[in-house]
Amino acid sequence: MPRNTEIVINTELAGALGRRHPRWNEYQAVTVEATGVLLGDPAAQPDIVLVHPGGSPVIVETEVLPARTVEADARSRLGRYLDGGTFLEEMARILKQEDAEQTSRMAMAIVANALMFHTAIAGDHDVATLAELRMATRRSVSQQAVLDEWARILQINYWPIFKIASDLLMVIPARKATRILDDLAAVADEMAGIGVTTTHDLSGQMFGRLIADRKFLATFYTLPSSAMLLAELAVNRLEVDYTRPERLVDLRIADLACGTGALLSAAYVRIATRRRRVGGDDRLIHADMMERALIGADIMPAATHLTASMLSAAHPAVPFGNTKIYTMPYGDQEDGRPVAIGSLDLIAEERVMSLFGTGRIATAGRGDEGVDADERRFVMEHGSADLMIMNPPYTRPTNHKVARVPVPSFAGFSTSEEEQRRMSAALKEVYRQIPDRVGDGNAGLASNFVDLAHAKVKPGGVLALVMPIALVSGASWSKVRELLRRDYHDLTMVTIAAVRERDRSFSEDTDMGEVLVIATKNGLTGAGGSPGDRTLYVNLTHRPSSITSAVEVARSVDIAASADRGWLAVGEEEVGCFIRAGVGDGGCVGVREPDVARAALGLIEGRLELSRIKAMELPLTTLEDLGQRGLYHLDIKGPNRGPFEMHELPPGRVASYPALSRHDARRERRMVVEPDTQGRIHQGYEAKALQVWETATRLHFNLDFRLNSQSLAACMTPARSIGGTAWPNFIMHNSGWEYTAALWANTTLGLISFWFAGTRQHQGRSRLTIKTLPSLPMLDMRSLRTTLIEQAAAMFNGFASREFLPAHQAYRDHTRRDLDRAVLIDLLGLPDDILEPLAVLREQWCHEPSVHGGAGGLA
Repeated sequence: MPRNTEIVINTELAGALGRRHPRWNEYQAVTVEATGVLLGDPAAQPDIVLVHPGGSPVIVETEVLPARTVEADARSRLGRYLDGGTFLEEMARILKQEDAEQTSRMAMAIVANALMFHTAIAGDHDVATLAELRMATRRSVSQQAVLDEWARILQINYWPIFKIASDLLMVIPARKATRILDDLAAVADEMAGIGVTTTHDLSGQMFGRLIADRKFLATFYTLPSSAMLLAELAVNRLEVDYTRPERLVDLRIADLACGTGALLSAAYVRIATRRRRVGGDDRLIHADMMERALIGADIMPAATHLTASMLSAAHPAVPFGNTKIYTMPYGDQEDGRPVAIGSLDLIAEERVMSLFGTGRIATAGRGDEGVDADERRFVMEHGSADLMIMNPPYTRPTNHKVARVPVPSFAGFSTSEEEQRRMSAALKEVYRQIPDRVGDGNAGLASNFVDLAHAKVKPGGVLALVMPIALVSGASWSKVRELLRRDYHDLTMVTIAAVRERDRSFSEDTDMGEVLVIATKNGLTGAGGSPGDRTLYVNLTHRPSSITSAVEVARSVDIAASADRGWLAVGEEEVGCFIRAGVGDGGCVGVREPDVARAALGLIEGRLELSRIKAMELPLTTLEDLGQRGLYHLDIKGPNRGPFEMHELPPGRVASYPALSRHDARRERRMVVEPDTQGRIHQGYEAKALQVWETATRLHFNLDFRLNSQSLAACMTPARSIGGTAWPNFIMHNSGWEYTAALWANTTLGLISFWFAGTRQHQGRSRLTIKTLPSLPMLDMRSLRTTLIEQAAAMFNGFASREFLPAHQAYRDHTRRDLDRAVLIDLLGLPDDILEPLAVLREQWCHEPSVHGGAGGLA
């Protein structure tokens, strides 16, 4: 007669047990013949382990007759602790992410947030306080008591706050839960005692610091003061009658990368404040605002929980129904649906399936499995948002700093390499469905979110974004700038003119410069914008230190909107400056002295604009009118592309193909710089090598100018040489113009032109690309007499042996001062009275944070 083995019997018994309680199947509470269960003994293999949610674990030992060791086995389990892994796995399942340190961090942030919200509503709905729960046991806060009280709260409302928190608390072993609740409840009580439960963004700040997966998610928490500054600037543009509550609840305010809800909450606060100013009670519209007006989405369940929690905290005692805060699918989907890319799926589609919504109706008591598909569908029509406000992720698909990760922009949540590739392909498919895309892989996901925001904001609506500072002048962001110029008006860009990278950001821990972008979308007929519209560049001296100061700074910006340039003040404190210029004049960002930007803009237009004297015309043009750029460095030495292999050129060696391709600030103090490398021809590339040599010149321009260590914007080699990565050639139509070009480029005005034209993602550094080099302002040699060109050549030879200080020390550089006089007075014939205001400009420029970067004692 056939007999079943013990393992088969245990499996059947475990199945029967699982069917005895609805929670045991839901939470996979019963495991069979598993290892790694007992703490400190990973090889032990109990027959059946039952972990009741919120209760003590039970181990069942079985044995087929004669069962000689079963009692000893059972007794050996007494007093043992279960390994916490299965606890963590359940948390990961609830939060829809991998089991990792970040999972437990987020879980505890959610439980702590729920406890704080518990204290905020305890006096309004006959909800027991934490102190009362503690008194019931006379010693500790019981896990079961908290779960029971939260179940009562869920019958009232507050599903976004307490449902996921209950699920997480339930899977914690009872003893651990008691210790955790005692600690967190004590903190919640203490915070409530000082009124912190009414602070909208406390949990958001905590959550922002707990995210461990930022490398790939690029989820950077928007600081409260930054969020309030952006929200005030944006909400001030909304054309709505605050005396009419029905108009307010018809608004659609959306953040489709909502994170912890800092921006969405700040926008709500500014709207509610305006309602109160006209005598209205914003509490009366709170439920409708939660259910209809405020729209949020993110790929992190913990984030959407906190977003809904923050919004609810505006009026904790006011219940509401469903919300429009959704967790978006990301990566491969278990139900067979195509791979998901979060909110970016909404670029081409107006409705997509969400994992779940945080609202009471969408998740009802049935759990996700019982929710109708239509209730889980996130719908947001194109052109429907009155305000799109976002701080999206910044990661780039082509981020080469991340080794062995094929697509870093989709590597969050430990997605597999194949999954990342499918997600990248999905984004490409989205873009095949839309015209006029501006997203660029080199710019990163933030540019894709611009496409999303543009699709969703209505004509006449407001766009408000936190973006990488590269947006203002980076080559890969050019389509975004064109979109803003073409389809938007009243564009404002806000940056921080600080020295340290972290002080130039509006988010926490980005360590990179950021820009706030606020713009109004043109109307249905294109009305609202015009080619003459100019951008208002606002440069703050520091990030607002508080929410109150952020609102006051925003008001000072509004006051400044009628002028072309000037200073911003809050009371008697100077907080920044502003300049009005074109969308493409990105050099205006991060400037502390408006007169420096005025001078740079003047040079672009062919004028010398100095303080204290009347503006005067200068014979200026751009490099592209005088010649053509040299080769891209990969066309010189690229694999399977360039004809040369480059080698170091030792001193005294005479090379057949000399080149200047590297930077060494110490050997670049004079305008004549020796070649540093030599090209050796790959076999079979002789003809192409000759073609490359035909582009060799003496004149080279600096592409990556370290203003606080390097001296020269342009240089000459003793004889013709090939260019390279750092020093490409420029081929003048007339080789006799090379001397004049090198002289002008190294004057103070030439340095300012280079600084203004380049991208300044890092302080003390300005970068051009080989493609943008031809747009550099340059003295127009075509307008100079032949005798002046010859005079310039002699002048160059006179300066060839003189050393320059690094560019940021131009204010005390005698060689630079003498060069300015020689070019402007002796060569161009300008009056001597320009020298004093030029000296002022020289020193002002050197004190710009983006020039000195903190070097040389300048600050």
